[in-house]
Amino acid sequence: MGMRYGIDMGLEDRLLLVSLGTKQRRLDDKKVKQLSRIMEERIAEVIGTDETLGKLQLQITRVLVDRGFTQVSVHWMCRGEGDVEIIDILEQAKHQIKRRISESIGVTCPELKFIGDKSLLMEQEMDKLFREADYGTDYRSLSRSASVLGNVNEADTIVKKRNIPKWLTEIREKARIDES
Repeated sequence: MGMRYGIDMGLEDRLLLVSLGTKQRRLDDKKVKQLSRIMEERIAEVIGTDETLGKLQLQITRVLVDRGFTQVSVHWMCRGEGDVEIIDILEQAKHQIKRRISESIGVTCPELKFIGDKSLLMEQEMDKLFREADYGTDYRSLSRSASVLGNVNEADTIVKKRNIPKWLTEIREKARIDES
């Protein structure tokens, strides 16, 4: 079984050794947010001061530090054209950015991972699809709720007359005649 120095140590010793393992530091949510904010400021500063990266005019949407402080995910806004070149330049400059961040913070910076944020591209695509979409008849002008919400001009809406009982109209007419 577990022979050590000629003595049978048994299974318990092996479980103890396996359970020791390596101790990893886990950060709580508050510390992760603080580190993410600090790293975002430093990364933006480094990218803004670098000549080649400054020409790219990158827009950083968010920076996430993982709980073990082993990786920093940097999300940047994709534009559609030229994204492949931006990815290549970022991959080449990754180690230089990491070194400059480490110098400014004073702590070894973990691995940087650049991720393209395509939410703007998807939003533009959806806007384009909605502009080109054919909704058929103007369904908003058929309902009264559209005019209440302000989607249709009041002049365009057809106001229905309320059915007023005949006896009430006669009383109102007599009252008007008496006032005159």
